[in-house]
Amino acid sequence: MQQSETPVDGGGRARAPEAVALFNEAFTSELLVNAAWAKEQDSDTGLSWPACFLILPLVLHPPTRESLPRSPSVTLTAWAVRNAELSQSIGARVATTVDQTKRALRFGMRSGRLALSGTDVMAIARPRNPIRNEWPEELTNAVRAARVSGRWFRATDVYTAFNLLGMGN
Repeated sequence: MQQSETPVDGGGRARAPEAVALFNEAFTSELLVNAAWAKEQDSDTGLSWPACFLILPLVLHPPTRESLPRSPSVTLTAWAVRNAELSQSIGARVATTVDQTKRALRFGMRSGRLALSGTDVMAIARPRNPIRNEWPEELTNAVRAARVSGRWFRATDVYTAFNLLGMGN
């Protein structure tokens, strides 16, 4: 893309500069890499394609990100029950981040950080761990949240996750 071109969304509409900065494809792709990597650690399978569309809404929304557990033993079900207001509002955020998620997936695959294995998105290599006092706190928290979110899909199937987050039938 040339410097003078205005980024556009999936509908051909101009994207606001704030959205371009927040939804930077390299950044959002790395969040998906971290989520997929966390999912792969015990399960040897990647993050299912539909689950990818839940990661950015969980991670990029500050109140949701801050509410995510630090302990991997807290399940998505427990979190959704304890944070009903946040969990039930994710559907709207999923709808508004579809284009950003698609761009992040394409970027990750083009850059060789993500790959498809059937319908699973796989991290090609282990992502860097956030380094305290070297990484900005918000970036460290976003990576941690992406990993927590990815781990949830070890024990929770996508259909259940969508239902828990208010997007089921």
